[in-house]
Amino acid sequence: MRILLFIRAIFKRSPKRVIANLLVCALVAFVEMASVFSMVPLIDIFLHPDLNEISTLTRKFVGLMEFTSLAPSKINFVIIFLVFISFKSLFLVLASYSILQTKFTILRSLINETYNLFFSARWHFFSIGNQGTMLNTFNREIVVVGDSLGAVGRLFANFCRFTAFIIVPIYISWQVTFIALGSSLVFAIPLFLLAPVNYRLGKKSTSTANRYMEVLQESVGAAKTILGYGLQHKSIAEVDSTFQQHRKVALISRTLAEATPIVYEPLGWLSILITTYYSFGYFNIPMAEVAIILYSLLRIVPIVGDIITQRNSLSNFLPSYEQINHLNELARQQVQKTGTLPFEKFENTIAFKGVSFAYPKQEPVLKDIDAVIKRGNMTAIVGESGVGKSTLIDILIGFCEPCDGIVTIDGISLSEYDINSFRQKIGFVPQDSILFNDTIRNNLLWSHEKATEKDIVEACKLANAHDFIVEMPNDYDTFVGDRGVRLSGGQRQRIALARALLRKPELLILDEATSSLDSQSETLIQQAIERIAHQTTIVSVAHRLSTIAKADWIYVLKDGCIVEQGTYQELIVLKGTFNNMARIQGVA
Repeated sequence: MRILLFIRAIFKRSPKRVIANLLVCALVAFVEMASVFSMVPLIDIFLHPDLNEISTLTRKFVGLMEFTSLAPSKINFVIIFLVFISFKSLFLVLASYSILQTKFTILRSLINETYNLFFSARWHFFSIGNQGTMLNTFNREIVVVGDSLGAVGRLFANFCRFTAFIIVPIYISWQVTFIALGSSLVFAIPLFLLAPVNYRLGKKSTSTANRYMEVLQESVGAAKTILGYGLQHKSIAEVDSTFQQHRKVALISRTLAEATPIVYEPLGWLSILITTYYSFGYFNIPMAEVAIILYSLLRIVPIVGDIITQRNSLSNFLPSYEQINHLNELARQQVQKTGTLPFEKFENTIAFKGVSFAYPKQEPVLKDIDAVIKRGNMTAIVGESGVGKSTLIDILIGFCEPCDGIVTIDGISLSEYDINSFRQKIGFVPQDSILFNDTIRNNLLWSHEKATEKDIVEACKLANAHDFIVEMPNDYDTFVGDRGVRLSGGQRQRIALARALLRKPELLILDEATSSLDSQSETLIQQAIERIAHQTTIVSVAHRLSTIAKADWIYVLKDGCIVEQGTYQELIVLKGTFNNMARIQGVA
């Protein structure tokens, strides 16, 4: 049933290509059948040059040739046979190309659908998911599904070829063919019963591959920590252990797949010998026709072996397809909510009105938040770790939707805007800014690909990044390495800030952009922020209070609530939570 559902899903993705494949496979089968039939008169004319005592099939060939004014000669029979064989080879190549083309077309469709679903989902989908499983889905499981698509194509092709080859012996003697088919099916039943075993092996193979990719991804991502602790041996052992678990399952799975046709071959030969015995001993079939029956059966044996292998392989491949479908379904359930109104410009205020938020089955992170962000101002959100600062920013960007309350922009609910049109008008600098493994220039252009060289330099100067960039070996064309590893933390953050400024955002969001930096880098970032203050609207989440000393308005969060608000000096005078934080940091 699972296989039928999988084949149905393939057909729905590309019905025209699947039908075209079936037609090409049917054409191959027809030409292959004709080539087998054309062997009968060829054998007969060599055994009986005078064309006496020839088979009924040869007589029909001779009659057809006379009708078309062709002499029933050896050379003509040879030419006819070679023509059919040549066409068979040509159509086999065409069928192979058609199957591969369909495989990669459907695979591309599946990859694009999966990727689009993932990135149409809310951030919550990524935050609760397992990155190792996601990476393995694109790295291995998609490839396995591609193999299964090829297996389906070959299964159709082999079924058509089986049908073509079996028609020949049926035409000559249905009794002999029935004996051959009956014995073949009896011998094949035990091998068909391996399908559930293959399915279980496929599920195990997928789960062990997920775990291996998870450990590998974590190890590479934590390379600096692993090296710093001198525990390379521990990481290597864990990677080796998870690979060994996958290897054991994959080894059994592949061995079983490759053993199936090998095991079936002697059983197929036994079926052929039984058929030969009955052909000569009981049915008195002419030698030429017996030779064709045997030839057809010899061609059928490996085809039946392949059909069994492909059928069992599909059972092995199905868990990969099921994992992709499962992740796609999770992504559909977490689809990003969005309105339809295009966001053009931020004119006056952004307001949080009674906003509350809690993650599923957890205590509220934010409680009844009322806050206003005025255009052209720098608004800061401060508080100790875990009080909900970043969650508030996630709601502002649309990563999360409030459980209660509303966020409005110039009086219009954020939920009414097309969320991507809004995000394309803002700049976002998170605490751990990621750079792509490319040049500095391309990392900057990623946010605004139409920016000019003048725009790039201006943004980098505003972000205090231009001076260190021009001192690098290839200045703006210097490669930064994976995630920007060739740069210092401060350099990465300044490039990330320049990337955000390059699009001249309506709103610039800084989510603890200096929390992990040294004092010199923090000072440079702080100077950059002060330079762009009032050129755009800034929302800055901060733990270090020195970075928001010149903010126009500050909201202080504690236990998910706004407990204080005002200017820096006003909050210091209050002698409350903010003042206590400032004294601890030595800036009061």
